[in-house]
Amino acid sequence: MEKIYCGSAKVVETKFGKVLKLSLRAEDVEKLQENLTNDWVNVWVNKRKEASESGFTHYLTVDTWENKPANRTEEPSSDDESEELPF
Repeated sequence: MEKIYCGSAKVVETKFGKVLKLSLRAEDVEKLQENLTNDWVNVWVNKRKEASESGFTHYLTVDTWENKPANRTEEPSSDDESEELPF
């Protein structure tokens, strides 16, 4: 699946320590809204190899992973004597 980029970030020093400042454009917010699942969206904050000209050190991508239930076959019958425990 293709990555969905949705913003930038950079580390900013504050009196409380280092924090990550996110910058989102209107189109980034639209991408987030388009990928809502149950009124929720997860985002990855990834470190860039090099800082951008604007000083951004990180970029954001939408986490598109979906929990899909496993295909379960019928559970084995407990009547099968070959699977009984020996004790």
